Amino acid sequence: MSNQTLMELVKIADKITVDEIKGKKVTLKISWFDVKGARKTKKFLLNEKDNIEF
Repeated sequence: MSNQTLMELVKIADKITVDEIKGKKVTLKISWFDVKGARKTKKFLLNEKDNIEF
């Protein structure tokens, strides 16, 4: 998934959790609700110095 998609999901996220930290990498777990009200979740692996805009 592209960085643009990550930023779009961050804007509609219901919950953002740091799932795992290994060295200089972080796994974020982002949860949101779709248009039908179902909860969706996606994990993203980020490297040191990656930026996310809110």
